[in-house]
Amino acid sequence: MRLTLILLALFALAFLIFNISLCVRVWWMAELPLWRRILPTLLLCTGLAASTSRAWGITAVAEAIAFPLNAATALLGTYESGRQRARRAAARRQPEASS
Repeated sequence: MRLTLILLALFALAFLIFNISLCVRVWWMAELPLWRRILPTLLLCTGLAASTSRAWGITAVAEAIAFPLNAATALLGTYESGRQRARRAAARRQPEASS
């Protein structure tokens, strides 16, 4: 039982660090509009606030929206990072095609 809780806590910590790194990466994408740069960070902060509501005994909110918001943060950050990677690859191929 104790090992399971430790592994679960390590997974949660790794997922949190992954989400934070994605939020920072998206935040520094200057070509995106401001609302698209801020959205993953807002989703993460809202999910963390919902998760901490468990400390005050409000478990229904945490159970209902904490994980979906954290998952949406990961999906949105991955999507924006992938789109930026595709834009940069297309920009590198563009000058070669016109030569």
